[in-house]
Amino acid sequence: MLYVTRTSALEYEHFNSAKSRLIERAEKFGEISCKARRIIAMLSQDFIFDGCTILVHGFSRVVLEVLKTAAENKKHFRLAKLDVSVKLLIDSAVAYTMDEVDMVLFGADGVVESGGIINMMGTFQIALVAHSMNKPVYVAAESYKFARHYPLDQKDMSPARRPIDFGVPIPSKVEVETSARDYTPPQYLTLLFTDLGVLTPS
Repeated sequence: MLYVTRTSALEYEHFNSAKSRLIERAEKFGEISCKARRIIAMLSQDFIFDGCTILVHGFSRVVLEVLKTAAENKKHFRLAKLDVSVKLLIDSAVAYTMDEVDMVLFGADGVVESGGIINMMGTFQIALVAHSMNKPVYVAAESYKFARHYPLDQKDMSPARRPIDFGVPIPSKVEVETSARDYTPPQYLTLLFTDLGVLTPS
């Protein structure tokens, strides 16, 4: 969104002119995003081998592009959306299933200066399990997600909350953790697939 709105000219233009400029910049950003995803998808193919089992977490357009490109290259792996077999895991079954996995592939909301990533809640614990079982953890992220931020721990980020419905009433005195994102340090990541190339996390 910063790319779309970062121009002082908007303050001095008439509404219709400003609107046109915003739309133009948004379309340009869309083109940049699509191009970045295609580059990342191509660069990642050397790391996806035929018959592998890939664990993904959440929904990422760049991860989907990586997997779609692999499927187009006739590589066989498991993912339902691309007409290949898939298994849905609950979060608490990650460690139980990790020995069946060949690699983990994440997207990222942001790549911070340490080389770690900020992503949806649960990313850190999956990376921890994968690291402990010697499974490679790859991150696919566009370079515009590189952030000038250096979190030292999980609480060193701007809070992002999400409502959680447990399906049953929660007593008023029970505090519910509603953080939407966590931070995964670089030592638990193997490689970053970006439109600038394949990078080491740190």
